[in-house]
Amino acid sequence: MVFILCLFIAAKHQALAQLQKDICEEEVPQEWQAKGGKLAISTQHQKIGESAIAWTWAKGNESVLNIVSDEFKKVASDKRSTFVFWIYNENPVADKLSFTFYNADKEACKFDFNLNFKGWRTAWVMYHRDMQSTPQPNMNRLEIKAPSTVKKGTLYLDQVMYQVNINPRSPMRDFQVPFVNLDADHAANAHWNSLYKFSTTPDNLPLKAAITPQDKKEVGQIYKRFLEVVLPSKKVITDTIIRKLEKDYAFWEIKKKSQFITGRTIFSTNDIELFDENDLDSAKKINATTNISKYSNLMLAMAEAHYFSTIQTHKDKLARMFINLLDHAENQGWSFGSGMGALHHLGYNLENYYTACLLMKDAIKASGKLEQTFKSMFWFSGLGRAVEVPEKMPESNIDVLNTLLQGMLSSILILDDTPEKMRFLQYYSRWLSFNMKPNVAITGAFKPDGAVFHHATLYPAYGVGGYNGLAPIVYVLSKTSYQVEQEAHQKFKENLLMMHYYTNPYKWPISISGRHPTGTWSVPDKPYAYLALAGTPDGKEAIDKEMAAVYLLVSKKKSLAWEKKFKQADVQVAKYPNGHWNLNYGLLAIHRRNNWLLTVKGHNRYMVSHEAYPKANVFGRYLNYGHLEVLFPETPGYTGSNFTDKGWDWNRIPGATTLHVPLDKLRAQILNVDDFSGVEEMLLTDEVFAGGISLNQQGLFAMKLRGHDKYNLGSFKAIKSWFMFDSLVVCLGSDIENNIKEYPTETTIFQNYLNNPSEAVLLDHQPIDFPTQVSKALTKPAFVLDNRGIGYYLTANSKMALSKNQQQSRDQKDTQNTQGNFASLVLQHGFAPKSEAYEYAMLIGADAKKMQTFKTQMSGKTPVYQVLQKTAEAHSVKYIAQQLTGLALFKENSQSTDPLIINNSKACLILYQQEAAKLNLAITDPDLGFYQGADETPLNSDGTRKEVSIYSRYWFKTDAQPSVIQLELKGNWLKADDSKKYEVAKTTQGNTLIKVNCAYGLATPLKLIKGN
Repeated sequence: MVFILCLFIAAKHQALAQLQKDICEEEVPQEWQAKGGKLAISTQHQKIGESAIAWTWAKGNESVLNIVSDEFKKVASDKRSTFVFWIYNENPVADKLSFTFYNADKEACKFDFNLNFKGWRTAWVMYHRDMQSTPQPNMNRLEIKAPSTVKKGTLYLDQVMYQVNINPRSPMRDFQVPFVNLDADHAANAHWNSLYKFSTTPDNLPLKAAITPQDKKEVGQIYKRFLEVVLPSKKVITDTIIRKLEKDYAFWEIKKKSQFITGRTIFSTNDIELFDENDLDSAKKINATTNISKYSNLMLAMAEAHYFSTIQTHKDKLARMFINLLDHAENQGWSFGSGMGALHHLGYNLENYYTACLLMKDAIKASGKLEQTFKSMFWFSGLGRAVEVPEKMPESNIDVLNTLLQGMLSSILILDDTPEKMRFLQYYSRWLSFNMKPNVAITGAFKPDGAVFHHATLYPAYGVGGYNGLAPIVYVLSKTSYQVEQEAHQKFKENLLMMHYYTNPYKWPISISGRHPTGTWSVPDKPYAYLALAGTPDGKEAIDKEMAAVYLLVSKKKSLAWEKKFKQADVQVAKYPNGHWNLNYGLLAIHRRNNWLLTVKGHNRYMVSHEAYPKANVFGRYLNYGHLEVLFPETPGYTGSNFTDKGWDWNRIPGATTLHVPLDKLRAQILNVDDFSGVEEMLLTDEVFAGGISLNQQGLFAMKLRGHDKYNLGSFKAIKSWFMFDSLVVCLGSDIENNIKEYPTETTIFQNYLNNPSEAVLLDHQPIDFPTQVSKALTKPAFVLDNRGIGYYLTANSKMALSKNQQQSRDQKDTQNTQGNFASLVLQHGFAPKSEAYEYAMLIGADAKKMQTFKTQMSGKTPVYQVLQKTAEAHSVKYIAQQLTGLALFKENSQSTDPLIINNSKACLILYQQEAAKLNLAITDPDLGFYQGADETPLNSDGTRKEVSIYSRYWFKTDAQPSVIQLELKGNWLKADDSKKYEVAKTTQGNTLIKVNCAYGLATPLKLIKGN
């Protein structure tokens, strides 16, 4: 028996073989010695280059390959040191290679590598974590022992990386090294790295005895709809297209030698992690030319051409090339059971592979490769995750919904119509329903309030991909035995509608743009159409008219077929939403009237203040420090937003209270802070209070702000609130303080981009010229009208700075200088302020006349609103027109001065409206309760908070916990509804004690009537 292996080996700080000298290309390294065999250069097999080193052995596991190197001595001092190699095997055997590292003749650490495969395989094995025993400081030798059950054989070796510093999250276990990175099955990236676990999940649903005609009909319907989703419009396949495909195929240099196949290396995009930082940019460029993403794109292009071609000679040629592509990929390691070293984010790079294989099923089956192809599709798509029983089912996130759903379904549909195929469809539908329902941790995708989550935060930029991935599948399965559950369908619909509420109508606020504060992201239109075509969740209507109406509003390039279908169903274009919504998962308040959208965004000890990556949101530290935005609909020449990344002052975020520092000091120091994260910055405060509440389409949002010690902002504090009543927003701040004397503290009211410097900005009817800077302490109330039709009422004693100027800045990527013309209005709190406060009001859709009327009314007997309290204990405002009062009670027993609220057992938010003997009240506990007690952030030796990843927090996967709030009201009140969420009792003093069940940041409504 001839046994053939190849190892891919390289020294630290060298790039992949494209960038380095191949040490096994011309001669056998002198430090390699074979015992019980011999070493020689050979061209029989190679991973990189033209040749490799052949190791022939003749004494089973008595045959040993010794490698001596001082590189091994460096391993003990580097906790991230990783041994990386490739192996090629012609004939699978139930045996292993043994790798043992020595300090002289003393065994230090070791691991085994299973040989149950054919083709190339690799492994990234961390010395300290994954190997048995511990690496030693003077370790200098590796012994590779041949398999015991194969007495004679030949191995081909072609470069070994003795020690590479790798992020511990990346290495992935597979059938060759099932012991690697075991904790990854429970980590934040488990959806990528748990392929081994997914593939070994046992079946738990019974097989049908036989498939029925109805089964075949439904599967045929699913297949037909799926092709509608994944295929473009009908193509005409010309000779030119065929020649282009032949040219692209030739690039990969695929050749068959006897029973073997060779060609260009198909790299994983993760291979760039093996590079030294200095070589990374070059590595990325080279990797992009020969990676699996490019390869699978060619596979899909070829499969589509084969599907649409009407010329048999073309189809035959395409089929031959495709099968060679498939064989070469399998041989390269893109095969069942292979982890490719690391495969995180594989869905973004391999997604076209699955559809291509499905389209080529007949050719694959004719070549006898259907079973192996299904197994590989099953493995890489992680289809086994759907097999788990519901009580143990893993929560999948947006990455999975975005990039793997089509692959999972393609893997099922490529099977012949058998009971096994029907069972997989059952698993798939059950798993989809589970993951479409909201979960209450900060993992997963969808939350009870409608937030779409990724990276532990509200993240619509990722949500777009999730919606685009999931909605078509809901349509494909609809009206069959495999349609998703009604509850899952309904909850997903509500989540998609929520995105409609916080976009206007295309774009969402900068505050929820994550690490992409560009202002260019927009709502996806197709998910609304697909959900419309799937019918209503209850199955009563073939077309969901509500979703179809939204599609007609948000689609810029409508499908003529869809538009016609919806209009035939008498669907009218949706109107702009009006109302108020709170996403306390994500800490976003949404307030809408007429055609405008207003949002307020905060952060706390659960929700990060921002996300920054290298060259992404580098100056976005303050984006969630109370960011208030107003978006109008886009018009020609106007984006509808105040933002543009041309001269934008990143210190001056509208609504936010910030420390105004030089740009160099605002630049994020982006680090890889622990083994749970990448190179990123996602900071948390230690304050828990932040959130919103709504009642009768009015709303309130409040937060306690504290900066992070990473930037010496531990003393930076403020208490902030926003009361949103119709077109009015009352903005309060109190207890603004810090001990920072070098830089001023300020609250930005607005910063608006000026398309034209002549755009009007008024201060009490007086136009502000360009350029102008006006700073003054107001002795009486004043108003400012900005260039967007928003008026601002400033109270007496406000220290304001109003400007129209050209601003200099840096773009959000920190790659270039920028400049632009802006108008801005700021409240100045001075240096190292103590007990500073502010009050101002906004009126959206204002003009000078309305603002003058508003200012006059505020000085009269019946003001538009009244500030009842603005202290560290409570912020409270009454909206006179509707007799509506809002309270942010920041502490238990908050000593509120409110005439109705006597006491509260826990910090909370309240809105109430009293009409004679009737009382409508809503209460929210904004604390999601992922953990109780003091902040758990680890401290540095000086007592300051340490920067650690959110993914490292012990509560990262814990569920939010419900709470009970006791509220004492003045007077005797009785229940006027049958709600089970609260109880009412009379106190001995004749007042009313209410026990309210609160959960998940949702408002609990109460209806009360006056008792005797």
